[in-house]
Amino acid sequence: MDTNHILVLYCCTFSRDLLRTIRLVQSVQRYNIEKIPFYLSVPDDEVSLFKNKLNKFDVFVFGEKKILRANPKLDMKKLYEVPGSIRQQVIKSEFWRLEKAKNYLVLDADCIFIRDFNKSDFIAKNDIPYSIVHEGRDLLQATNNFGPKQTKDYFLEDRDPIKSSLNRKGITYDYGYAPFLWCSKVWKSFDENFLIPKNKNFLDVILECGSEFTWYGESLIAYQAIPIYPREQLFRHYHYENQYWLDRVLGYTEKKLSHNYLGVVYQSNWQIWKHYGDKRKSFSSLLWRLFTRQLKKLFFKIKIIINIIIY
Repeated sequence: MDTNHILVLYCCTFSRDLLRTIRLVQSVQRYNIEKIPFYLSVPDDEVSLFKNKLNKFDVFVFGEKKILRANPKLDMKKLYEVPGSIRQQVIKSEFWRLEKAKNYLVLDADCIFIRDFNKSDFIAKNDIPYSIVHEGRDLLQATNNFGPKQTKDYFLEDRDPIKSSLNRKGITYDYGYAPFLWCSKVWKSFDENFLIPKNKNFLDVILECGSEFTWYGESLIAYQAIPIYPREQLFRHYHYENQYWLDRVLGYTEKKLSHNYLGVVYQSNWQIWKHYGDKRKSFSSLLWRLFTRQLKKLFFKIKIIINIIIY
């Protein structure tokens, strides 16, 4: 497809997330009222699988190595020795080199849209996108109340080293979570002002601190490649299942969430029944997971009831 779009949608996925990817693509097909182009990269040996499963939808499926080859400084062998989660961060952050668009919305497979959207939801002025900049209070408050308690430590561990690397002091910002709204100019400025002078590539810095959206956000502030038009998170993100349970207790359905959010993210680390393929857990393991999940859900509801009675 021709290059130089103002905005495209992009997802980096793989076969275990096939069912989630189909769900995402279906939501894009339904709500993408301006037909913003949608690109999907997958491992090269899985291209046929995804093309067969998605042949009824308006999505461009291609092999991920096309992205990686666009940067000769990347060590392909090393990339396929690191965990897939690390490699995906590199792939997503290098997509800009294909020059498909000036900006791209990075969707994870566990995202879904829940209402109509168009370019104006993502583009602030001319070809300048909004920038997702906030302080993560929604996640930090929820986990402070319901766990995991160490979330704030993880939050700072993923952000403060990057902030320090780009010589910034002050408030620790959050530039996520998925979907990420990225501008190619910002990634190019990071490459030219940070990576090249240090003789590094993006895999190097992700191995130092693995938060691709924080590298983007701190580069945005450090090098000012574009004006900053801030926005809160675009989707309601359920990092942990207890956040989902709480919203359901409070009556927040997808329909109600659509008044303030473009979509929802049901994190794959707890919604395991959406896994696809041979690496799915055994029946006994899934049964045990279901039992413990229901038990946790019961205790969670009891805690909510106790808090209501006390306060």
